[in-house]
Amino acid sequence: MEEKTTLGRFIASRRKYMGLTQEELAEKIGVSKSAIAKWETDGGLPDRDNLKSLSDALHTTADDLHRIIRGTDTKNKDLRVNITPDVIAALESYGYRVIRPEGKIEEDAQ
Repeated sequence: MEEKTTLGRFIASRRKYMGLTQEELAEKIGVSKSAIAKWETDGGLPDRDNLKSLSDALHTTADDLHRIIRGTDTKNKDLRVNITPDVIAALESYGYRVIRPEGKIEEDAQ
């Protein structure tokens, strides 16, 4: 059985995936490091304004964060990735090299 993701686990996981410290994330959204630590340990929830700032800083949507809080499925199960296959295809068609979620870079088709 898959363990449910809590908002705290998501924040910690996403922050680490993005290579940010708690202090750096706190600075981005204008809160204290202890607020980030509290949220990551599920000791409390961010208020509405902080939730919006948090979603922006973590490159996700406030809707996805609300879904996690409510315990409902998110649109994108792998919330580390906030890009669709259509967007990847469009970027690649313009010559961009896209780093895939698995960490692989697709080689240019030439």
